[in-house]
Amino acid sequence: MDRLVPLAAFLSGAIIGSFLNVCIYRVPRDISLSRPARSFCPHCQASIRWTDNIPLLSWLFLRGRCRYCQKPIGWRYFIVEALTAILFAWAASCVAWPALLSVLIFLSLLVATTFIDIEFFLIPDVLSKGGLAAGLLLSLLTPQLHHTSSAVTALGHSAVGALCGALILYLVTELGKLAFGRYKVFFDSPTRFSFEVGPNGDPRILIDGEGFSWSEHFFRKSDRIRIRADEVSINEQHLKDLDLTFYVDRIETGRETIALADLVKLYGSMRYAEFPREAMGLGDVKLVAAIGAFTGWQGVLFTIPAASVLGAIVGLTTLAFGKREWSTRIPFGPYLAAGAILWLFYGLQIISWYRTLLY
Repeated sequence: MDRLVPLAAFLSGAIIGSFLNVCIYRVPRDISLSRPARSFCPHCQASIRWTDNIPLLSWLFLRGRCRYCQKPIGWRYFIVEALTAILFAWAASCVAWPALLSVLIFLSLLVATTFIDIEFFLIPDVLSKGGLAAGLLLSLLTPQLHHTSSAVTALGHSAVGALCGALILYLVTELGKLAFGRYKVFFDSPTRFSFEVGPNGDPRILIDGEGFSWSEHFFRKSDRIRIRADEVSINEQHLKDLDLTFYVDRIETGRETIALADLVKLYGSMRYAEFPREAMGLGDVKLVAAIGAFTGWQGVLFTIPAASVLGAIVGLTTLAFGKREWSTRIPFGPYLAAGAILWLFYGLQIISWYRTLLY
């Protein structure tokens, strides 16, 4: 029986992983999870028959390609199913019932959040806020999640963990915004720039052919882009030596304010620009609140530093191999998820080991 439980959890995890793949693809694209009811190829949109939708096996049998259009189906589908299966089996061998069910739900949340964040650099509210609500509810229903038999005590641990996690990361975000909230671009000679609205409706500034989009730079209404223009043409009005300040919905020239919707044409030359940047997204703040709801304040105080250490290890490793750009493609959410998983399975052991180093 000791071997059958992890095996059953592994098989269940592979099935849940298949469903998580559906969530990872559909949720950030605002596609209903129920319509269409059957999975479909992301390339040719053909419905996938059940024999081609067997977790782990179908992807291997089809060699990672759609049966109909033969276009590749990414490794992510197999990795998510395998990772979820392994985590479920791991949890089944470490966590007792009834807390096991809550842990499995938590792990599913972390897997889905991780792969959405890696691909889209966002954490949907339905997962972060939904995870927060689930953590509070499951703490009440399964207080063993917080190593107590009292539902009230467990709910208190959950609420404190959520508040503690959100507050810490929010302060880090705001302090980081103050310290690293702007980056500057300098040019030795006058450089062409222009304003345009991209094909996806996202405004952007082009400087020497490089695009700086609104979606990547505006996180708050107070954020702004500043350009010191040697000369500029705004809606056929030609001006020189002008400071331009772009907000999310308007531009200020010091002489007038123009709504972006009324901006027909803007181009000119410049030598200096200043852009806002975010030290950390608010999605991470909401995610760590959800993590705190499942793990309590101790789990949060472990998860955040662990995520930072993991991020540093990945950054230094990729730098050593001359692939620094690889680590920049991984947002902070996956590191938070990894830190939470470490806490679930090895947190107390790591803390005990660390204490031995201090004495």
